[in-house]
Formats: sequence, C-alpha cells, structure tokens
Amino acid sequence: MTAGILLALSLTAAPPAFAATSYTATSVTATVTGTSVRATARIASSQSVTATRIGICARSASKVNVDFPLKSNALITSTGTSFAKTATFAAGTYSYWPCVNVGGSWTDIGPVRYFTVAAASTTPAPVPTITNPSGVAMPVGDLTGWKQTFTEDFTAPLARGSFPGSYGSKWLSYTGFTDTSKMGDYDQRIISAQDGNLDLLLHTENGRPLGAAPVPLVNGQWGGQVYGRFSVRMKADPAAGYGTGFLLWPDSNNWNDGEIDFPESGLTDVVKGYNHCLGSPSNNCLVVNTSAKYSDWHTYTIDWTPQRLSFIIDGTVVGSTTTNIPTKPLHWVMQVATTGVTPAASTSGHLLIDWATIYNYVP
Repeated sequence: MTAGILLALSLTAAPPAFAATSYTATSVTATVTGTSVRATARIASSQSVTATRIGICARSASKVNVDFPLKSNALITSTGTSFAKTATFAAGTYSYWPCVNVGGSWTDIGPVRYFTVAAASTTPAPVPTITNPSGVAMPVGDLTGWKQTFTEDFTAPLARGSFPGSYGSKWLSYTGFTDTSKMGDYDQRIISAQDGNLDLLLHTENGRPLGAAPVPLVNGQWGGQVYGRFSVRMKADPAAGYGTGFLLWPDSNNWNDGEIDFPESGLTDVVKGYNHCLGSPSNNCLVVNTSAKYSDWHTYTIDWTPQRLSFIIDGTVVGSTTTNIPTKPLHWVMQVATTGVTPAASTSGHLLIDWATIYNYVP
C-alpha cells in the first residue's frame, strides 16, 4: 500500500523547473558630438547564452528603428560583455536601450534613455579673439567747449543673441523690421560684446540679410539733443552688400528737420559723409568723400555747433559747412544694414565698435 502510494506519487510529480535567463546592463551612456553619437553598455546574463544579436537599440521620435551597429553570435555570461558603437544621426531626439536577441526573441534591458542631436547652426563661426586692440583709448572727461554726457567702452562680455542684456540701461537697438533699403532686416540677435568691442555679425539667415542699429541712451533715456559731439571708434570687414549709415536723426521723425550721416557708405567703399538740406532733405547740401577704409581702425566724429558742422577722422577735419545746420533735436543711430542690393547668402563679416562717446555743446 505504501509502495503503491509512492509509485503513484512518482508518476504524477512535475518535472524540475528551470529558471528563465535574465539580463542586466550597466555603464549605459550615449555621448553626442555634432551628429556623431557613441553609445556604450556592459550587458550580463544570469546564465551563459549565445545571443544572435546584441547591442544598443535606438528609435527616432517618429518610432523608426535606428539601432547602433549590433554584434552577432556573441557569448554573454554573468561577468558581462562590454559594447561601444558609434553611429551618425540627423537632428532630433532619440530613445535608446540595451537589447538582446536569443532564440529569435528580443529582450529590452533596463530603462529607456534619450539623447538629442542638435540642428546644425546656420550662424557663421564667431569672431576670433582679437589680439590687437584698436590702439586708441576712449577719451574720458570734458573738452574745451564740450561736456561729456555718455561713454561706452564695452568692457563687459555679452553673448550673441542677448543684447542689450547688461547694456540695457545705456543701449537699445532697432530689431524685428526691415532695414531702410528693404533688402534685409534689423535683428539685434547678431550683436555681442567681446574683447572690449561691440560685435555685429553681418550674415544671412533664412534668406534674409541681417543688420542692426544700436542706439545709445544718454542718462538712460531715448532722445536727442540740439548740437553735440559724437565720436565712435570702429572697423569692419569688407562684406559686400552691407554698409553703415551712422546718423543723427530728428526726434520729431520729420525728415525736414535735418539728417547728418557719418560715416556712411558700403563696407567695400571708402567712407563718406552727408548733410541733408533742411526743408529739402532728398538733396545733400554737404557731401564729403574720404580716403578712409572701413577695414582699418578709425575714430569718426561729428562736431555739430550753431556755427559749423564738421566731419572728423582721427582728429583731422575732412569736411565742414556753415550752412543748413540743423536746429532741432537729433538722436544718434548706428545703422548697419544692406546698401540697396541683396548680399550673397555666403557673405558674412564683423563690424566692431571699440568705444563711443557723446558730448553736449557748451557755448
């Protein structure tokens, strides 16, 4: 009887169970360098198996499989096997995870992780570090007949795209609308400050040439003055299709009240200066052509008094007039934009301003 029971038990007992193979992964990383991504992982199994395929699987945001190169017929043990593979990806965000295929069945190992490949920048490379300053220090203090009311030496660095930033109490800029020639746009995102200079990076984005027009604020206020001395030290790359129109413009926005332009012309041309005729501003009552080139550092000064209007380069008067002198408030705008033609999309260049000063006229 006992033997019979034992026999029955032996006939009905279940076969011994075998534990399923489990997998773990450590040192799982994805390092992005431009469009190149290097993924690593160390994969181990609870018992030795030969994987048909093993490595790091990946998927795009649109759920397309974009796996890193996988290894075939790899022996995986409890001590683990390291993998490191590099692949190139288009811009976007991707999910990735260690994965293994054994016996035709895929197993995802551990949590899903993510990496992002940034879109290639369309902005030209930043200006290299300037090893030679402009060579002339910013003047500080009153002059005979002039009281200094504004100075800016651009000593604080400012990342491109963040203007006016820390300069907000003393500067603003035209931005977000077409320039005077209608061929390009004013966009203060091109402005930065570095190496003691204000840097305007002239270039094309999305088919539109970009310039800017910084405006100094005297005592933190927008607005101009009647008579004054305005000096700026600057240089520029010969970027064809771009030019300057540093001008004194009426607070009234009435062109008949006057317009004084200096320096003005294309960056590949010599520097010129203009005084528009009062009441007939489409005509110029003073035209000055100089031999100065934008590619060299120069100090440009407008001297505006009740008796005389003068244009000065590096301390030398290059033109003056005693007629058609404006008598209404004018404010200073440092326009840098297209010249009436569309620059080639490949054209880019830097306009650097070392310093700027403003004085009131003291009779």
